Amino acid sequence: MARSIHLQASSFFFIGVVGFIIDGGILTLLHARLDFSPVSARLVSFPVAVSATWLLNRHFTFAKREDRHIGKEWLLYGLVNTTGALLNLGIYIFLVRTWNQLAAYPIVPLAMAASIAMLFNFTGSRFLVFGNTK
Repeated sequence: MARSIHLQASSFFFIGVVGFIIDGGILTLLHARLDFSPVSARLVSFPVAVSATWLLNRHFTFAKREDRHIGKEWLLYGLVNTTGALLNLGIYIFLVRTWNQLAAYPIVPLAMAASIAMLFNFTGSRFLVFGNTK
């Protein structure tokens, strides 16, 4: 029996938290310990975190999915998540530059942008990457 959308969304969220921990851990290790620049470290940490969340979502969140070539699936997942990351950044920049009150509390626009990007990533993953898993 397929998982409900609520269970899928919850699983996707928790796997996203794992991805954040992986991303942040590698970013910190490379920057603080191995003297990578923050940008260079992020260019390594982001793809590793996206690959880890793809694998976890493939096996847990969207286990009842349409079969697709694994390389194509990974590439689509990476494209969806990269687009989501750019959407997140764009919304964040728009909010802090448009409303001074939000710029004073950057965690608020960060949460707003991350929520919208997560919804985008979940929808893209559910329908484009892993097929419509009802």
